Amino acid sequence: MESLNNLTDEELVDLLNQGSGAAFTAIYDRYKVQLASNLLRMLKSADLAEEVLQELFMSLWEHRERIDRQQSVAGYLYRSAVNMSKNVYRKVAGDQRMREQLLLHFEYAQRSVDDYIHGKEAREALDRLINQLPPQQRQVYCLCKLEGKSYKEVSQLLNITETTVNSHIRNANKFLRGQLGNHPELIAVLLTTLMVQAIG
Repeated sequence: MESLNNLTDEELVDLLNQGSGAAFTAIYDRYKVQLASNLLRMLKSADLAEEVLQELFMSLWEHRERIDRQQSVAGYLYRSAVNMSKNVYRKVAGDQRMREQLLLHFEYAQRSVDDYIHGKEAREALDRLINQLPPQQRQVYCLCKLEGKSYKEVSQLLNITETTVNSHIRNANKFLRGQLGNHPELIAVLLTTLMVQAIG
């Protein structure tokens, strides 16, 4: 398995096309954490995220012979995760139990933001931390996380690529997460803002 982990995505897809279970496991190990994190942000439910993650990789295995090595397997997985998440929301529209469960997660997240971000000390501490970010990174973070704009909107607004927007958000998140131990009053605020991301 160690040697497979050193292979490129294209090489792993070649092996996957041939039915290699080891290549499938290597792809799973490579992308499961980030995919699970993305699904949790989109679905706001650990149970739903786990369910969709399993469905996603089952689909990858079932269609292994048709996966194109020229196509980014990461891109394939992320697009599939978004589409499956959208399908969950469509199902929710017709399922009262699922709708109530999802609404509880949204209400809890919103209460966390409302309870803490409107607190003067938490707001001031958050502002101080954000002000420590490099200027463009700070601007991108505020537009995406505090104003709720999509990566695409920010990309067009600032005339930068979506990849650059993503890089700024990732670096800002890394810095802010590192500050949680020094600012316990911000844990609820930051964890919620780091989790929230609209389905693009």
